[in-house]
Amino acid sequence: MKVYYVQSNLAGCYNVRCLLPLQANGWDGDFTSFIRNFNRPANDKSKAAQDADIVVFHRPEDKGKLDLARILKSIGKKIVFDNDDTEKDSGGLKLNEFINKEMVEKGMKTLNENIDAFIKEADLVTCSTEFLAKEYRELNKKVIVIPNCIDSFMFDEPLRNETDTVRIGITGSVAITSDMELIKPIVEYYKDNKKIKFVLFSLPPNKEDKFMRKLYEGEYEFWDSLDIEWQPFVPMEEYYTTLNELRLDMMIIPRADNYFNRCKSNLKFLESSMLEIPCICQSFPTGDSPYEMDKEDTQYLLLATDLKSWISQIDTLVENKELRLELGKKAHEYVEKKYDININAHRWEDAYKTL
Repeated sequence: MKVYYVQSNLAGCYNVRCLLPLQANGWDGDFTSFIRNFNRPANDKSKAAQDADIVVFHRPEDKGKLDLARILKSIGKKIVFDNDDTEKDSGGLKLNEFINKEMVEKGMKTLNENIDAFIKEADLVTCSTEFLAKEYRELNKKVIVIPNCIDSFMFDEPLRNETDTVRIGITGSVAITSDMELIKPIVEYYKDNKKIKFVLFSLPPNKEDKFMRKLYEGEYEFWDSLDIEWQPFVPMEEYYTTLNELRLDMMIIPRADNYFNRCKSNLKFLESSMLEIPCICQSFPTGDSPYEMDKEDTQYLLLATDLKSWISQIDTLVENKELRLELGKKAHEYVEKKYDININAHRWEDAYKTL
């Protein structure tokens, strides 16, 4: 079986959904290395795709990808659509290209028209969660869930915080979405607590990017008002090393209860656990957040639903260093044993064999 992966513009998602199974199974793709700062010639990619039996398109959001898939189908290739996010809900995120609500809705409408058309014509759809699979099964009955994995090789030995200050990490786009409504009261509750330092791994600091400052003016105003440590986003190939070097004592992962977040996976928990960073994750009143869908996961993380429970769980870890270390180590062992790509690579091969 020869498989070829066509990239999307999202390096992090391509890394998890395409690069890991590609490397583990000896397949090919637009990018075959964790480091993406090279340009594979177009005719080389074309030849490799034509030589494959199956061509996987990761998050094909533009019509050009559908046109390419149709050409490949016409010469006998099986086409797979893969994604680990929904486009049906922005999750409160302002897209950089679209400033006002009307433009956001127009842009998402175009994305969904392209994606829906692709899904309908795909021979197989793969995605990361059962919740997301329900959306795709309305358009294509052949959907297989393959959970996100990690590669142990990409993570260095966990670094420790040797200071008396407890470092609490907040990472990802949560700093600029509707998730902020959950984060704000948590951070404000602890803003005068000298034992705690919040570390934001997110957008560029206020003065470094005028466009982002204008786009997220209200969000920057909030974060700039706090005594936090701010780590800007980094290229994907630097992400795990940078996360490790932050020497976090815990990670909090608040998620607003909306459709976008219900389609998310437990990836942030997996990545943090590989660095022995214990996680406090969002629980939904219905008991089906991305961090509690797999009940085994919940034995290796803490869950919080509302402000009171968030404070209670944070206080528990702040006051108990031994518990932090124990939870982090056990989570590492669990994630490595259950979610490592080398144990799960066959899931992709099994899915593609159905074609």
